[in-house]
Amino acid sequence: MNSRTIIVGMVLALGLTGTVFAQALTPKGVMQGIRQAYSKVQSVKATVQVKSGNESLVSTVQFQRPRQFVVQTKQNGNMGQTFTSDGKTYTVYSPQTKTYQQQEVDANAPLVGGHLTMSGFIAIAIEPRFGEMLESYFGQNFDKAQAKGNAKVGEVSCRVVEMTGKGGTMTLYLGSKDGLVYRMVYKMAEGETYEELVTALQLNPTISRDAFAFKPPADAKKAEPRTQAAESEETDTLKGKDAPDFTLTDVDGNTVTLSELKGKVVFLDFWATWCPPCRESLPHTQALSQHEMAKSGDLVVLAVNAREEVDKVKKFMQDNSYSFRVVLDTNGEVLNRYKVQGIPTFVLIDRGGKVAWVQVGFAKGMEKQMEEAVTKALGQ
Repeated sequence: MNSRTIIVGMVLALGLTGTVFAQALTPKGVMQGIRQAYSKVQSVKATVQVKSGNESLVSTVQFQRPRQFVVQTKQNGNMGQTFTSDGKTYTVYSPQTKTYQQQEVDANAPLVGGHLTMSGFIAIAIEPRFGEMLESYFGQNFDKAQAKGNAKVGEVSCRVVEMTGKGGTMTLYLGSKDGLVYRMVYKMAEGETYEELVTALQLNPTISRDAFAFKPPADAKKAEPRTQAAESEETDTLKGKDAPDFTLTDVDGNTVTLSELKGKVVFLDFWATWCPPCRESLPHTQALSQHEMAKSGDLVVLAVNAREEVDKVKKFMQDNSYSFRVVLDTNGEVLNRYKVQGIPTFVLIDRGGKVAWVQVGFAKGMEKQMEEAVTKALGQ
């Protein structure tokens, strides 16, 4: 599951004395302090436990600069994907399909993939652009930050910070010595709770390079190499093919059938209210929905919500003053047809009904790619 200067006067004292820590806290300053703390991490081993509703995820993370990592996941107790980078090659292995996909690591481009959202805040060390995205999210969704004393997470002494705003309430447990995030409890405005807990943390251990060398299981098959980030590669196989048809109901109870939109350019945004990168990208989906060609009906923007209740989605739309059209994929059938492995996923369909462009994940600056793809499809 996106550099600003990391300078904030006294607010950066997240790992210093309590007296300074308690002064002049702002959500943006808190995040900048967290980013600075993770910028000092040269290597790390940890277990990250995530809970969201009825979903649970456990990731084991090993990271070492430059750009070496292995993230192994279990979702609801079942083995999930493994993400590996030796600094030169990025590999995603799926035990369900027994396939792995690889791409070359570009030192000048962010690696936007599932290893980010499944690594918790440690992802800021793995990919600094993820920290930029979170800083922007904090600034947009929280307007107040307060020190809430001290607490222990396991054996680690932490300073507690609570942030509140239109996004809800987020409580962070920051290591008193290192400023890293050991626990996070996020009660969203819509009522859902997202929790993150870091255990078994080893900071700056020596890790053999062999740990980051992907060794395919004997029964694994290598998929054709592609240039998209790992999660996008499944959806990316649809490019140039007829877009899978679907009929979904929007939040007002009206049905939408994709095949009936042939002749128009259709922009699909697969998203959920609980997903921070989705929330970061939605203002740009809103902007596309206000495009002059959208107003004329030549461009159709559909935000395909992933498995959430209509009341929760409606409230989210109202709270954020969004007006783009949302259709509800309550059982995930359309996500499966489009082979969506991570959200947000964006799919652009041309006038002939074929998939013209795919993008998975979102980081600051990617909105330009969205706009360029739409402009090209419209023939402008």
